[in-house]
Amino acid sequence: MRNKGTTLVEILIATLIFTVALAALLGVVVSILYLIDTSREEAIAVTDLRSLMERIRATGFSSITAQFPNGVADGSAGNTYQDVVGGYRLSAETITVTYADTSADPLEIRAVLTWQDKRGRTHTVATSTFRTR
Repeated sequence: MRNKGTTLVEILIATLIFTVALAALLGVVVSILYLIDTSREEAIAVTDLRSLMERIRATGFSSITAQFPNGVADGSAGNTYQDVVGGYRLSAETITVTYADTSADPLEIRAVLTWQDKRGRTHTVATSTFRTR
């Protein structure tokens, strides 16, 4: 005749299965939280780039390359991109504006924003536009 209770081995196996499932679930939750944080940071980066591009669009064509120098990270001393976008909100955030040809008309303008997340990974968001006289 069989005993109607559970054995210690059965309890240990059930506990092991529960622990493995809980660990997997915890891993999924951590990944979701990281993705949410990365999405928030990307939204901030896109907003900062939009602000910069709006300022570039509002600048006279002949002054664009002087006010937004080619390949200079974070802009010139009198016109820092941090001031243009209302302050950097991301860790190690930098913005660089480049031009395919500074004498071309239309002028192709490319802005690249890079930052580091909490894990130290570098992320990049870029946008480009054309301006004519």
